[in-house]
Amino acid sequence: MKCFQDKTVLVTGAASGMGKALTVRLTHLGAHVVATDVNDDGLLRLADDCAGSAGSLRAQRLDVTDKVAFTDLVEELAADGLDYLFNNAGIGIVKEVKDTTDEEWQRTMAVNQQGVLNGTLAAYDVMRRQGSGHIVNTASIAGLMPAPMLTAYAMTKHAVLGLSLSLREEAKVYGVKVSAVCPGIVETNIVGADQMQRLQLDGDDPFEFIRRKAHIKPITADQAAEYILKGVEKNQPEIVFPLHGRMAVASFRNMRKVWEVAVAGGLKVMRNEG
Repeated sequence: MKCFQDKTVLVTGAASGMGKALTVRLTHLGAHVVATDVNDDGLLRLADDCAGSAGSLRAQRLDVTDKVAFTDLVEELAADGLDYLFNNAGIGIVKEVKDTTDEEWQRTMAVNQQGVLNGTLAAYDVMRRQGSGHIVNTASIAGLMPAPMLTAYAMTKHAVLGLSLSLREEAKVYGVKVSAVCPGIVETNIVGADQMQRLQLDGDDPFEFIRRKAHIKPITADQAAEYILKGVEKNQPEIVFPLHGRMAVASFRNMRKVWEVAVAGGLKVMRNEG
């Protein structure tokens, strides 16, 4: 993946999960990565993970909901050119709509939707001036189909997808590329352990429950990073992965009734109805 060598890359949500995996992989590919997060401890640990890489790492605290701070950082990087923005920071709320608080709605929209918009607008302004660059926004297969019990999350991911795919067409004339990342089930901590403990999953952790009951094998963050970077290299509009994610989207689009039956069974378990 020579397209990342010696390139300047900004990654948000870089202290854990897919953001961390992307940061590590990109530095080893020779990129100069500015890794941001609100998790200071996680950012400190990144230095060890990226040690010995061909590229370089700069870790910096950034709250993506702070538009001024996000814009200032992007403009600072513009002095030497900004080649890639990976808008990866995000949070998840696992609840029925009737139980989701106003604070949870607002926080989810602030991070997943407004945070992505803040970065996209700042980077797009810089990249238009340069005549080049690639904005990579993390959505989800939940942006391509319904995701009951993750409705607040799904709403924001639909918004990210709409932003990314629409801007992609506008941006072509300026030499700017835009892609939307749409992962299936990846083993990360985007949904906190406290939320998962409230769900009734037959004593399993959520990923083990998915393996045992749904017969789906979640992928690791490292595997996800490889899918993402290969999709970016090919300038794919929607980077949908892995196979179970592509199959889920296809089943919703082409076999709606079958999909609804499967989802109804999963909801019954999550509601502890048997």
